[in-house]
Amino acid sequence: MALEMEIKDLIVFSDSDLLVHQTLKEWITRDSKIVPYHCSLLNLANKFRSLEFRHIPRARNVFADALATLSSMIQHADELVIEPIQIHLQEKPAHCLVVEKSTDGRPWYSDIKEFLKTWSYPPEADMTAKSFLRRLSSKFFLNGEVVYKRMSDLGLLRCVDEDEADYLMKEVHSGVCGPQMNGHLLAKKIMRTGYFWLTMEHDCVVFVRKCIKCQLHGDVMRTPPTELHGMTAPWPCSMWGKNVIGAIDPPP
Repeated sequence: MALEMEIKDLIVFSDSDLLVHQTLKEWITRDSKIVPYHCSLLNLANKFRSLEFRHIPRARNVFADALATLSSMIQHADELVIEPIQIHLQEKPAHCLVVEKSTDGRPWYSDIKEFLKTWSYPPEADMTAKSFLRRLSSKFFLNGEVVYKRMSDLGLLRCVDEDEADYLMKEVHSGVCGPQMNGHLLAKKIMRTGYFWLTMEHDCVVFVRKCIKCQLHGDVMRTPPTELHGMTAPWPCSMWGKNVIGAIDPPP
């Protein structure tokens, strides 16, 4: 692409330390599958007036990786048409802007949120329910309008409602980079991502059981059952007896 644009001086940044050292001929390319690509790269490099390769850490190349991912997802009927990509930077985390309510208008953490905000109990709560709500609320933290679950390692997990929980399970399980894991691993990965709801492990197991792809391509034993057959024969009693007698009796 740079040659088609008649660029003569070019600086190439790469987060692969191996690729940069191999291109600079500081390291030897030993893989037979990579050698043709390396030779093709050197032939293209000779067509530039000056070409420089620089290595940058992977952490500094995150934005470029994101742009490359977006460009690979966009398909145009006309390859010559290039549409601009608009990127909006939010002043606060995006997950705080997508908090949705459940179908009944009250998420599961509504009583906890109201208790942390005003220290008030539900009108129909009795003494047992009030005591349970106090103990349960001590494990949560309220920041503005967002409720977080306190973890044992002093971490915070944002509490989500039913709609967000369904969206998270779909994206983490079978999204762009979804590995189609089982229910227990799905719940743990959602927690590592930073989200929480009370019945997440049960909901994840039920969600994976309803996944059609997991049922079709799961690890299912399709071999028919067969009988087990012995591969060794027992020793004859007469031979065993001679061996035992010969081993025990002293020689004459």
